[in-house]
Amino acid sequence: MIASLISLIALVVAAFSYFVASEKFRLDLYNKRFDIYVRTVRFYQALMTSKSDDENEAFAVLRKDFILAVRESQFLFSPESGIYDLLSRLNSDSFKITGQRDMPQGLPPEQVIANNQQFTEAMNRWNSSIEPLEAIMAPYLNYHYASAPSALVGLVRKYVSRLQRGRE
Repeated sequence: MIASLISLIALVVAAFSYFVASEKFRLDLYNKRFDIYVRTVRFYQALMTSKSDDENEAFAVLRKDFILAVRESQFLFSPESGIYDLLSRLNSDSFKITGQRDMPQGLPPEQVIANNQQFTEAMNRWNSSIEPLEAIMAPYLNYHYASAPSALVGLVRKYVSRLQRGRE
């Protein structure tokens, strides 16, 4: 009898430990994914307001953080999501934007026109990509869904409440 009780207590403690560990893992993963989103938005804001990355050390730090975020995204999101591909394209476009700002004077007119066209396309891609990025990241950043242990607890509660209503 006592051995059974101790075994039951050990089972409850193990289940609770599993639940806590799985929720901790889920929260850690959420924080890493959300950090990628935050670094992307901060870099976007700096990119749209910065005159030149040589003039602004803070911009250089944000660029490094964004590049790291792009690299990390391939490990934290599934390849089918397209998040890494989109962030990679935005990273390439950011160099076109800052490169245009630092373009030397005296280039041939056709080169200036081509550079301006690349700059405009890159700016348009950045400006039109933040909302789609949020949409494709949303399933990974939606922390409101119930985890498997939480769903199990919810089912047990429903079952218990049905039993209690049936006895009344």
